[in-house]
Amino acid sequence: MPDPSPRRQETRSRLLDAAIEVFAEEGLQGASVESICARAGFSRGAFYSNFSSKEELFLALLQREFEQRATHLEQRARELEPVLREQPGCLSPAEAARYVGEFFSPAHDETTWFILQTEFELLAMRDPALAPGYHEFADSFYASISDVVEQVVAAAGRRFLLPVEYAIPLLQSVYDRALRAAALGAHDAPGRFDALGDRIAELLFAITEESEPPS
Repeated sequence: MPDPSPRRQETRSRLLDAAIEVFAEEGLQGASVESICARAGFSRGAFYSNFSSKEELFLALLQREFEQRATHLEQRARELEPVLREQPGCLSPAEAARYVGEFFSPAHDETTWFILQTEFELLAMRDPALAPGYHEFADSFYASISDVVEQVVAAAGRRFLLPVEYAIPLLQSVYDRALRAAALGAHDAPGRFDALGDRIAELLFAITEESEPPS
């Protein structure tokens, strides 16, 4: 199948951008195709020439957002790895917290996306037809960032004490807790976002050890 034309890609992108805004305001169940089209400035015909249903748009939005976040982390890793390898000796907890904060710092405000992702997960739990697609995108995302995180940890002179596929969900839970606190406006919560670097650094020191220098 040929790649979609630039115009078609632009239409899809605008529909997906509009869907994020409408879903955030009205919820996944409350949002209608008509409201998404109105926000994007398109007709229903434009919508249905790109997506067969709101559910298909839902899965396309998941794919785009997960891929963007994986790409963002990969770019951060490429920037951070040489900096870490040039550091003399082992990183102190304070230094680790600073670099962790830089690595996990989102490119944009993630509060809206966290709310939507939570809704997406609930919708997938309720709809057996959507559950496989949700799991596929989520599993692909975690698999793609596992190697990235492991490479950054190695560049910092450490290695995981447990398989990286077990470590990633632990790190993700700390990240999600910070986003949840931000979404709830809990600015004084222990897991708040401005303390994310410290919290993840503490966890990393608990589940990693110093690597042996190459012989």
